[in-house]
Amino acid sequence: MENRGSRTLVRKIVVAGVLGAIITLLGYLGPAGPGFIPVPTPAQHATTLHVPVIIGAVLEGPIVGLVLGLIFGVFSWFQAGVLGVVMFQDPLVAILPRLFIGVTAWAAYAAFRKTGKYAAMGLAGCMLVICGAFVYWVVAVNVLLSAVLAIVLLALIAGFVYLALRENREIQALILAGAVGTLTNTILVLTMLVVRGYLPPEAALVAGLTNGIPEVIVACIIVVAVVGAWKGIETRRAGSTV
Repeated sequence: MENRGSRTLVRKIVVAGVLGAIITLLGYLGPAGPGFIPVPTPAQHATTLHVPVIIGAVLEGPIVGLVLGLIFGVFSWFQAGVLGVVMFQDPLVAILPRLFIGVTAWAAYAAFRKTGKYAAMGLAGCMLVICGAFVYWVVAVNVLLSAVLAIVLLALIAGFVYLALRENREIQALILAGAVGTLTNTILVLTMLVVRGYLPPEAALVAGLTNGIPEVIVACIIVVAVVGAWKGIETRRAGSTV
């Protein structure tokens, strides 16, 4: 029993170390690297720097998520000092909000796995309203872009509903963890920027719309792919004999 607990602790430390290194590498490579994925919005890029935090939290629990959020925040704060980005030199903006990414993602994942299809349908309805508002906002910028986004988002929501009817809660929970973790990062950082006087509320709202939705989509895809593959490997290992 003691050996098992030691192995679990070592595993958590290793996972936190590896994912922390990935966060640092993605940030160091900058917009030209895989940490920033091009998207057809005014923001031009969707960041993936917070995704390892979500993955670590889902795989190893809220403590690992908290540690990875701290690594993400400290790196962001340090990088802002090097690049001279004043607003992110404030630790209340760069570090504090990032501490909650893994905690909320883990909580959403753990809670949703225990719910039924009606909760999933309700969540799909909320997603439809939010995505509809985003598409309506994009119509004023580019009608063709809004049509493409509407088709993509409807397909994603339809897929979520299909999974809900099949009661495949694992994939739903991963999607929810990716979305909640990403929105936690976006909303809390923008809120602190407004509270600390770096951005007016109107600018924060525009930044949230243009950055938030693409980052949610990208994060959900990566979280499902990575965690799903990892859990599949673990399942095969558990079922194998030596």
